[in-house]
Amino acid sequence: MSWFDQTITYDRKAPIGTVYYDQSTFIHLTRFFDNMKLVTAVDDAAMADFGLQDDHIVLGLEPTTTPYHLSLSATPEFAEVAKSMPRRKFLLYSPLDPPYPVNPLTYIMNSPTIAHAYEHKRYFRDEFADLINLPEYVVKRLDDLNEESFTELQTMFGDKFVVQEVESSGSKGTFIVNTLAKFKTAVDSLKKISYSGTVVISKFVNGASCSVQVCVTKYGIFTGGLQKQLVDSPYLCNTDLPEVTKWCGGELGGNYPEILKHRTQEIATIVGSELASHGYRGIFGIDLIVTPENDVYAIEINARLTGYTHILSDIQYAKDKIPFILLHTLELGNFKYEVDDAEALPTMGSLDDAYSYLILNNQLETAQVLEHRIRNGIYRVTEDGLEFVKSSFSVADLPDENHVIILCRFKKGDTINRGARILKLVKKGQTMDPATDDLDEPTQALIKTIKQHFAIKG
Repeated sequence: MSWFDQTITYDRKAPIGTVYYDQSTFIHLTRFFDNMKLVTAVDDAAMADFGLQDDHIVLGLEPTTTPYHLSLSATPEFAEVAKSMPRRKFLLYSPLDPPYPVNPLTYIMNSPTIAHAYEHKRYFRDEFADLINLPEYVVKRLDDLNEESFTELQTMFGDKFVVQEVESSGSKGTFIVNTLAKFKTAVDSLKKISYSGTVVISKFVNGASCSVQVCVTKYGIFTGGLQKQLVDSPYLCNTDLPEVTKWCGGELGGNYPEILKHRTQEIATIVGSELASHGYRGIFGIDLIVTPENDVYAIEINARLTGYTHILSDIQYAKDKIPFILLHTLELGNFKYEVDDAEALPTMGSLDDAYSYLILNNQLETAQVLEHRIRNGIYRVTEDGLEFVKSSFSVADLPDENHVIILCRFKKGDTINRGARILKLVKKGQTMDPATDDLDEPTQALIKTIKQHFAIKG
């Protein structure tokens, strides 16, 4: 009997499913449930590479020109699948807004009302301004912003400040402004995408862009390790492409000072307790700025799974801890479960080793066709390039920093849209240069090797 079987008790045979464009986000759950279905829009190459083709359901939808904007869980095609499996519950990446094509109890998700309220940048600040460390801010209407406003904001916040659309997610809708020209560009760009016409303008805090994942459960509120964010890396995305997500991953975990861990934990617990009081359960993320003096500022909440969730959960499992993704699923699915060994509950202290998660996007200004098959699994990095080792998605199978996991949902001949993600890379160790907050030179060389090996343009 493994450590896991002695740690947590639940029904492994519970019928669950996941529905998403990129099932590598949920593939780790196949370890924990014996009756699981993975639903995608089109055929996902990783499913066959990992021997999961019998558990893979393809909706047969044409890829959209803006990936991920269409929620698969709201489509008539998904409704037909769900209705054919009436006892199965489907885990979502983020809460789905009504109207629902099937009984909403089919979805494993938090209330969209609660999630949207806390993800709204103004409401978040108004709620927590007196409870946690937040940058100074004001709320303005876009129509009221002009040259005179720029002068007033500089008087208020200094030469550099941040302008954010209150409802945007990820790096979209966020502008760092230090000149009148950049201010005008930000305002004009936000007017094109803003539904509310409202922005939050904050004092720029000099520090590293970080985040932390939190999981609300019946056993308490648990915090993952600090996650360094890599945004707008010219080695991984085209920084000049408008209106595409430019989050490129970053680093997870590492040996940080205790005061920094304490301040992060304090913010996570306060925010988690407030969300729990309104019925929120499972995973959410907090975006942070960490200063050189180890001060921690909260920026916003992502009331959903995050881009790091599957990597964090995999690391936790490799370190004999109950992973966040399993706790999240059990909590929101209202499945009965009991933790038999409290020592196996995940803690921030169990993530002192650093791991990197990098996303290579299509850097061309147009779509490109994938010329070679990208086999999903572990590769060894050699002087001559890459050498495939085995089919695995787990960091537990990485022997050293010269081995990497490569994940790609596309097949040879598939068309990949401008700005879309081509592949994801997971490896042990750090990959970011603290002086630039971008890739260090060895990792730049690694990305170049990967692009050459698979003939990826850009």
